[in-house]
Amino acid sequence: MSRARENRKKIKKKSKKQSVSKRKVYRKDRQILNVIIAAIVIGIVFAAFVIPQARISKYTKAITKEQARKEILGFNPQITNLRALSNSLYVADSFAAEDLLKDGKKIGEEAVIFVDNPDAAKSKKIPDEAFMLLVVNDNLTILGFKPYKPTYFDIGGKVNFNEFFKSFKGKSAVQMIKRIDGIYTDDSNTALLIKNKVREAMTLFYIEKYGANRYDKLTNGEFIFAGRGTKVPDFEFPATNGKTYKLSDFANKKLFLIGGNPNCGGCVESINRLAWIINHGGYDLSNVQFIVFSFSDKAADAEHLTEHLPKNTIVVVDPNRSYAKKAKIDISPYIELINKGLKLYYRGPGEPTLNTTTNIKEFLGGKK
Repeated sequence: MSRARENRKKIKKKSKKQSVSKRKVYRKDRQILNVIIAAIVIGIVFAAFVIPQARISKYTKAITKEQARKEILGFNPQITNLRALSNSLYVADSFAAEDLLKDGKKIGEEAVIFVDNPDAAKSKKIPDEAFMLLVVNDNLTILGFKPYKPTYFDIGGKVNFNEFFKSFKGKSAVQMIKRIDGIYTDDSNTALLIKNKVREAMTLFYIEKYGANRYDKLTNGEFIFAGRGTKVPDFEFPATNGKTYKLSDFANKKLFLIGGNPNCGGCVESINRLAWIINHGGYDLSNVQFIVFSFSDKAADAEHLTEHLPKNTIVVVDPNRSYAKKAKIDISPYIELINKGLKLYYRGPGEPTLNTTTNIKEFLGGKK
C-alpha cells in the first residue's frame, strides 16, 4: 500500500509539474502573440500615418519671410514703403513689394512672388500656393531668390531645385527683361512660370526706377505675361455638333478660347467688339480654331457669343463652367490664346482693353 501511495504521489507531482509547465508555456506563447499583435498594430500605424507624414514633410516645411530675407542678406534690414508693384500697361501681374534699409539708407527692394503649388494635390496639409522672396540691390541686381512657404516643391523636368533658385543670384534687370539670363528651365512648366514671374517683377522694378520711356527703348514697350510659353493641360469636352474633342486634337493649330455668359449683355458686347477687331484686322484665320464655352444650359444662347465669330467655331454648352475651369477661363468674359503645341500665349479678360487687343493682334500675327 505504501508503495502504491508513493507511486500515486509521484504521478500527481509529475502531473502538477506538467500542468505548471504548460501554463508557463501558454503564458510565454501569449506574451509572444501579444508582442506580435503589438508589432503589427505599430506597423499599421507607421504605414498609415508615419510614412505618409515623412513623405510629405519636405512639402510642408516652411519658414517666415523674415527668415528668408535674413538668409539672403545675412542680417535683418529695416522695412519701409510697403506697396503693390504694378503697371497694367506693361505687366500682367502685380506683386507686394517693400524697400530695404540699413542704417536708414536704402540698400534694395524685395517682392513676394507666388505660383500655384504643383504638389498641392498630394495632401491637404500642403499649401495651395508656393511663395518665394525676391531680393534685389539698389542697382536692380538680384541678391537672392528663395522659396519660403513651403521651402520645397517639385519643379519637374530635369531642373535641379536648389541650383535653379541659386541661378537667379547676380542677374540684372536688363538680363531678365531681355531674356539673356541663361537660367535653365528645361521642359518644366513650373520653372518657366517662376522665371517669367521674376521677369515681370524685375520689369516693374525697372519701370519704377527708370521710367516707362526707358523701358520702351529697351523692349519696344513689350507686354509681359508670366504664363507665356507654359504647356496648357489637355482636357476633353463635348461640342454642340455632337462630337467630343480634346485640346490636343488641335495641337497643330492656334487656339482661341472664349468663356462667356451669353445672357450677360456687357459680356456679349465685349466678345462682339473683339470679333470686330479679329474680322477687320486682315488676319489669316485658316489655321486658327475658335472654341466658345457658353455659360448657359441652352445651346441656342451661345449664338449671342458666336454671331460674329468664324463659322467653324466650336461651341461647348457649359452652364456649370466645369470645362471652362479646366482652361482657367470660367470668368465672363475671358479669353485664352494658345499657340501650336498647346503653348500658352495669353490668358486674360475678354473686354477689349489695350492689353487684350494688343495680345490678340500679336497672336494672330500674319495678315492674309
